[in-house]
Amino acid sequence: MFKEKETLKNIEPYSVDEFYPDCILKLDSNENVFGPSRKVIDAFKNLDLKRFNLYPCYGELTGMLSKKFGFDKENFLLTNGCDEAINIILSAYLSDKDNILAFCPSFSMPKLYSKVIGADYRNIDYISKWEFSADVLFENIKPDTKIIYLASPNNPTGDIIEPSVIAEVAKKCFDKIILLDLTYVNYSRFNETDYYNLIKKHNNLICVKSFSKDYGLAGLRLGFILADKEFIVNFKKIISPYSVNSMAIYAGINALLDEEYFKNVKAEVIKSKEYLYNEIEKLGRQSGLECDFVPYRSEANFILVDFKQKADFVYNKLLKNGIIVRKFSNPEMKGCLRIGIPSLLDAKKIIDAIKVRKMLVFDLDGVVFDVSNSYRFAIQKTYEHFAGTKCSASDMQEAKNLGGLSNDWDLTKYLLDKKGIKADYSKLVEVFQDIFYNPEKEGSKGAIDNEKLVLEQRFFKALAADYDLAVFTGRPRKEAFYSLEKFGLKKYFDYFVCLEDVEEGRSKPCPDGLYKIKEACYYEDICFFGDTVDDIKAGCDANIDVYGIIPPNASEINATIATLKKCGAKGVIDDACKILDIFRNEKVCK
Repeated sequence: MFKEKETLKNIEPYSVDEFYPDCILKLDSNENVFGPSRKVIDAFKNLDLKRFNLYPCYGELTGMLSKKFGFDKENFLLTNGCDEAINIILSAYLSDKDNILAFCPSFSMPKLYSKVIGADYRNIDYISKWEFSADVLFENIKPDTKIIYLASPNNPTGDIIEPSVIAEVAKKCFDKIILLDLTYVNYSRFNETDYYNLIKKHNNLICVKSFSKDYGLAGLRLGFILADKEFIVNFKKIISPYSVNSMAIYAGINALLDEEYFKNVKAEVIKSKEYLYNEIEKLGRQSGLECDFVPYRSEANFILVDFKQKADFVYNKLLKNGIIVRKFSNPEMKGCLRIGIPSLLDAKKIIDAIKVRKMLVFDLDGVVFDVSNSYRFAIQKTYEHFAGTKCSASDMQEAKNLGGLSNDWDLTKYLLDKKGIKADYSKLVEVFQDIFYNPEKEGSKGAIDNEKLVLEQRFFKALAADYDLAVFTGRPRKEAFYSLEKFGLKKYFDYFVCLEDVEEGRSKPCPDGLYKIKEACYYEDICFFGDTVDDIKAGCDANIDVYGIIPPNASEINATIATLKKCGAKGVIDDACKILDIFRNEKVCK
C-alpha cells in the first residue's frame, strides 16, 4: 500500500458533476448561461484541422491580450482556467513555512492548493456582511504572511474591492505577494484595465482572470496570469508546456473579437439581477411569512441571498422546478443560496418557482404507499418470530386506533406485550428491519419492495404544479427516500421530516414534526393528510387542518372513520385519490 504525502490527509477532493444535470436552469456554478459569442460558434464551423493534430501555439492570443491591455506579451501566461493560474502561483512562491491570508468566505481552491503545499491558510472574517475592509486585512498580516489572496468581485459574496484600495494594499504590503482574482470583474462597475494598470506601479501584484464567466467558455478551461515578467518566467518553470489546448485558444481569440456581444450580456445580467433582488426582497416582506429574506448587492453574475431558516425549502422548490442553485454547508453561509443570473425571462421563472403557495403535507404509510404487504407484513412476521403465532390485521388496526403507536417497532412490542410475550426491544428492531428493509441484501431489500402506490406518480405531478408538498413520516430517512425514489416521487416534494428529524420520544402524536415544517417553510395555507389517530392528533395540536385517509385493505372501516373524526379530523376520505377534489370544492369527506 502506498501512503500519500502527509499534506493530502484530511483534504476533501473538489466535487464536480460526472454528467450534465437534467434541469431547465443550471445556476449553481456561475457559468455564463448566455453562452459564447456567435463569432466563436461560427469560427468552430470552419476549424482548421491543424488545431487537432499539432501542439497548440499561444502567440496569437497573448498578442491580442498584449495589445488590448497595453502590456508586453511576456507579461502574460495562458492557463487552464483560473484554477491552474492560482495553483501555479502558490506552487512557485508558497512553502510549508509560509502563511497565506484570504477573506472568508471566498473561492475554495486557494485553500485547497495551500493545504496540499502544507502552508498555513488563514481566514479573515468579514466584520460587516459583505464588505471588504483594508484595515481588517492589515490587522491580520503576520511576519510569516507571504501571499494575500483577494477577489474582486468576490465569490460567493459578490462584493468588490475598488482599484484604489488594491493600490493601497499593494503599496503598504510591498513585501507580500498580492494575488488578485478578477474572474468576475467584467460584470462590475469597474474596468478590468483599471486593475491591470496597477501592476505597472506595484510589481508585487499578480492578476488572474478566466474566460469562463464573461466570455462563456467555462467548458474549454481558459485563463491567464498577468504579472511582472520575473514572475512569469518562474511560472513557466512549473506549468505544463501545453496545458491550454488549441480549441480553447481558438475560442479565446474569437471571443476577444466580439466585445459588443459581452456588453449585451452584461446589460441583460444587470437587469435580471435587479429584478431578482427586488422580487426576493418583496417575497420576504409578504404578510405572514415572518422570514425577511436578505439578498445582497452583487457586482458579479450571481446574487447571494440569505433565506435564513427557509433556505432548504427554497432550494427544494427551485430544484422541483428544474432550477439548480448553490447551497452551502459552511457555517458562515448557513441559510444562504447563491443564484447565477440568467436572462430576465428565466429570472421570472425563479420568482414563480419560489412564490407563496398552499402547502399539503403527507404521511407516507397508508396514504402514499400501500404498506399492507410491507410494514404490516413485517409486523406480522416479527410478531410471529417471537410469539410463534400469527397476529391478525384487526388486532393491528385496533392498536393503531389507540394512538401513541405510530412507530411500528413500538406497535409490534405493544402487541407482544399484550399477549404476555416479553421481547428484547433492540432484538425486535433487528428482526423487524431484516424483514422490512436491509440495504445490505442482494436483490430485494426486504418487504419494503412489496409496497405499491396508493397515489400514482401522475397524481403528485399534477398536485405539485399548484401546491408545495411536504412529507411528515415516522420512517427513517433512508427508508422514506428509498421508496420515494423507487417510485419517482421524491422530486415532487419540497421538504421532508423523518424519524431522525425530531427528538427521540417526540414522534407522532407529538406535533414537533409539523412545527418543524411550519418553521422551515412558508405558505399561504397548510393542511396534513394521515391515516392514523396519531396523525390526526399531531395535526390538531399543530393547529392545522388535518384529513384522515382510510388506508388500502383496512379493516373496521366505519369504526376507523368514527375514531379519526372523534380525534379532530376535518374530514375522512375513503380514497386518497380524492384529495384533489377537496380543493375543487367537491364534497368527498365523510
